[in-house]
Amino acid sequence: MDLGLLATSFSLLRLPKMPELKDKIGKLNFKPAGPEIDIHAIQYKDKIREKARQKRLAAELEAGGKNAKQIKAEQRVAAKLQRAKDIRKENIDKGRNPNKKRGRQAQIFDEWDDLAKEERLYKKLKQGKISKEEYKKLMYGEKSVSMNDHEELDDIDSDSD
Repeated sequence: MDLGLLATSFSLLRLPKMPELKDKIGKLNFKPAGPEIDIHAIQYKDKIREKARQKRLAAELEAGGKNAKQIKAEQRVAAKLQRAKDIRKENIDKGRNPNKKRGRQAQIFDEWDDLAKEERLYKKLKQGKISKEEYKKLMYGEKSVSMNDHEELDDIDSDSD
């Protein structure tokens, strides 16, 4: 029996970690889910099981170790790919062909537009029109909630004083 095809027919995103599969991993006809899918973000339907999973995941991340590093790396790759998809969609919405090679002049204009956006947001932050959280969300996107962003915001506040 072909376990890879069986796993695919059950729509498995990843094969379970089992001693029986250790020596067969390379020989199976199975392709795991790509890095664009953050499998740790998929929720259980049952609220109680989901809370237990969240607690277990948080404890595993706090403990560090091999699994925590792997989980964080998978989440970073998934977030990076999602950002690339969002940028591509944004370019398509603006009427730009993302497959077309852009000239140096167009790239410079895009960089200046990004810089102007960043400066407008910073000015609004300093005037108190938006909060730090809103600034971070508008600058870095919805899901970027890492310590580096908070440290950068603290650095911004200390620089302007």
